[in-house]
Amino acid sequence: MGPTDDVKSEVDSSLSTPAPVEQATPPEPPSTPTESAAEPAAAPKPSPEPAPTSQPSPEPSPDPAIASTVTIPAGEGGEWDLLQEKIQSWIDGNQLSSLWQQLKLPVQIIGGVIVFVLVLQVYGGIIRTIAAVPLAPGLLELAGLIAVANFSARRLVKTSERKQVLQSLRERWTQVVGR
Repeated sequence: MGPTDDVKSEVDSSLSTPAPVEQATPPEPPSTPTESAAEPAAAPKPSPEPAPTSQPSPEPSPDPAIASTVTIPAGEGGEWDLLQEKIQSWIDGNQLSSLWQQLKLPVQIIGGVIVFVLVLQVYGGIIRTIAAVPLAPGLLELAGLIAVANFSARRLVKTSERKQVLQSLRERWTQVVGR
């Protein structure tokens, strides 16, 4: 909508008066006849506020895992020296080799997973690059079909050669499976 020529709408939209806020006044104490005669123009006395009746809340019990504290001896060095002393005690006490024996398998698994993910990323990049080249996927598929046809024509036509191929496949399978 465009601007209007109505003056009243401009005045109404530009005026923004806040709504009056009613402030709470303390209640007046009941007056007795002797007070009203002695102090007719005196200001009302504020009534004493009632004391809060809140009960002290019980302190929460700390979590046992968090409740334990570590004390660091005061002096020079601080945490870095403490860390160096702990590593030195591992080396001196031959605890490093036992620690390595405990962590060897998990470290190998994590390393293997990282290497596997990296190989998948590289392999996926190579496949995407080949797929981006026009005609490349079709030509590679054709080359694969020619290779299978050539292998079949040479090794699967005669019965004796076919048995040799099946025997070599069974040997490889037992090597892989370990039976």
